[in-house]
Amino acid sequence: MTRPLDTTLPLLGALAAGFGLHAPAWAQAAAPAATPPAAASAADDTAGTTTLPVVRARAAAEPTTKQTLQTNQTNLGKGTQDLRDIPQSVTVMTERLIDDAKLDTLRQALHYTAGITFAATENGTDQDIRMRGFPVATTGDLLIDGMKDPSQYDRDSFNYDRIEVMRGSASMLFGRGSTGGVINQVNKKPALYGRNEVVTTLGTGGHVRLTGDIHQRLGEDAALRINAMAQEADNHGARVSKQGFAPTLGLGLGTRDEITVGLFHLNVDNVPMANLRYLGGSVASQIPAKNFYGTDSDYLRGEATYGTASWTHKFGDGSTLKTQLRSGTYKRSTWGTTAGYCGAALTVNATCPAGTAAVTAATLNGNTALTRSGLAPRSDTITGSYLQSDYSRKFQALGLRHELLAGVDWSHEAADRYTAYGAVGTNYNKGGTTVGTPDDSRQLAAAPTYRKGSDYSGSAVGVYAQDLVALTPEWKLLAGLRYDRVKATMHSLAYANTATPTTPTSTTASELSYPGLWSRRFGVLYQPGPFQSFHLSYGTSFNTSADTYQYTTQQTASVGAEKSRNLELGAKLDWLEGALSTRMALYRSEKYNERTTDSDFAGTFPVLSGQRHTQGLEVDVVGKLTPALEVYLSFSHVFRAVIDKVGTAVVPGTTTGYTTYIGAPVGLTPKNTGALWASYQLTPKWRVAGGIRGASENRPLIGGTAAASKTARAPGYVAYDAMLEYTISEDAYLQLNAVNLTDKVYGDQLYPGFYTPGEARSLKATVGLKF
Repeated sequence: MTRPLDTTLPLLGALAAGFGLHAPAWAQAAAPAATPPAAASAADDTAGTTTLPVVRARAAAEPTTKQTLQTNQTNLGKGTQDLRDIPQSVTVMTERLIDDAKLDTLRQALHYTAGITFAATENGTDQDIRMRGFPVATTGDLLIDGMKDPSQYDRDSFNYDRIEVMRGSASMLFGRGSTGGVINQVNKKPALYGRNEVVTTLGTGGHVRLTGDIHQRLGEDAALRINAMAQEADNHGARVSKQGFAPTLGLGLGTRDEITVGLFHLNVDNVPMANLRYLGGSVASQIPAKNFYGTDSDYLRGEATYGTASWTHKFGDGSTLKTQLRSGTYKRSTWGTTAGYCGAALTVNATCPAGTAAVTAATLNGNTALTRSGLAPRSDTITGSYLQSDYSRKFQALGLRHELLAGVDWSHEAADRYTAYGAVGTNYNKGGTTVGTPDDSRQLAAAPTYRKGSDYSGSAVGVYAQDLVALTPEWKLLAGLRYDRVKATMHSLAYANTATPTTPTSTTASELSYPGLWSRRFGVLYQPGPFQSFHLSYGTSFNTSADTYQYTTQQTASVGAEKSRNLELGAKLDWLEGALSTRMALYRSEKYNERTTDSDFAGTFPVLSGQRHTQGLEVDVVGKLTPALEVYLSFSHVFRAVIDKVGTAVVPGTTTGYTTYIGAPVGLTPKNTGALWASYQLTPKWRVAGGIRGASENRPLIGGTAAASKTARAPGYVAYDAMLEYTISEDAYLQLNAVNLTDKVYGDQLYPGFYTPGEARSLKATVGLKF
């Protein structure tokens, strides 16, 4: 039998050369014959039809995400699909990578995915993620098990089975948002097998973390799984204190009716890392990242509690109906600090010594006086309920093989947002703080007290369907369509003064209604063999007003939805009989109906007159080069990311129009981002691993009156991580990790006026016990 790989060796060799690999070696390594495709089931055969070959090339069951960096299936596209059948870029970080590199939070994990950057925000603590130059977290593009998870809270990895990142427009699958892509957090599920595991990690900065993953089989088809976490660390002032608990009960596992019911609770009482002003338009590389210049009164407190239920029914014809429900409450209060340099573009006041000269990178030293600002305090209580039902079926019709997906989803979200009143946000520096005296425990004069500033309530319903049609054994066509209705109401409260918690003097109601929003998804796949898949795809997405549970400053009436589109040409290629997978994609993502302010309507509401786009290349490599060497690579290069159109109004606080931004680069979109993780089994007992992650020069978003937003830059950086593991027995292991081995100082989260440094060097020692 002619192996499919042989028919495309010249093409694969050329692609391998592009990765810096040698085609002859690959051809020799791929010499063993592929496993023949399995025969199609009798249920799929109908008179007068042709049975198409199954494209999977594996005889054995795939290992769990705890055992390997590679996975070949996902539930991200609704239902279970092979990654090769999704005509969009998908990167998967398995539990193996999360555990190996000690990625305790979602943000830490996303540093190992290319094309993702982070914005600092005005309260210095929120998680604002950008993908391909477009917002992710602020528009509900974070998911849990395929359902939206837009609420702001600290996301810990203790209950993650894996993290899936799908790039490009995805509104057809998930509704509003999804311009740059989506990030799906896949929670751990109960199973009829599995070992219990308790992991203890001690590290520098007073780091203590304990996690437990407990399986309990309750019968022939029932199981209980409990994941728990507790962590404490002082981190030289940026304290971490959190606890999490996530039990999940599974019933009917392996039968036609599988039911899971779960609860998740996370409690956080942290002190956020203090922000720093730019120095000379750049990051102050002389200041160690571990230095904390916040105050005793800084805090990040929050709770996330939600319940989940899922029912999966498998019909006799092989089709599946899966219904999920999640409902929860999320509370979050934050107050952070920004430290600046006396005399450096700041007004010298009582907090700075008289006659302070301007500070430069050359004159900065341990005696340089600092001033501190309390950023805008914020407190939110958000509730969200999400229900979705998906039907999937594979069948033969008119001589063609179909994979049908149809579904409906509904959501209801409400938010009470509180603002601080009284003397909050003024610069204080009692006793004098200097660069050389971090964590001096100086408390700001007035802690924030809150009163309600607004409330929000909105609901959305969507109906969608798509079909993946096998036109021939090599060619497949995907077409999908979605319809959404969105309604929301917001009330803004006004008070007589800013100093006391008086009764609101007025309440302004703003209503938003989108009676019909359409999203489209098209794709063509060419799969000449079980190891190759090429795709061309087109998708659209939309963003409604108030996706962050509030309107913008001027937005008192409904404004049409922003529109986006994504075009992608890509390939997914398996090597070494499927042991190694590669993914490449060229893309263009464009937001062509962007909200901006126009001079004719300045002071009233924005209009849809803006446009921006990004173009780039993405590459992933994951799997085993040899039985002992396992690799994970994620790389992104942006060819172009610019603002194409804007409104004509004058920029607030200036005499310059927004039109001066046309042609400006999009912020938070560095040319190159990437990460590499590789592990090598030295002996049956010893395993060593290392990671490299970094980005080229980055810049904050352009906007507002901050002069720094137009001039500030964060230099490119490379950070190194390392891991050493010793297996004591099949029931115990030791692990040593070094994070940011060279203690590189870099700007991780960027804002127009300040930045948050990246994680400083730390060492962590782990003991894992299995039973």
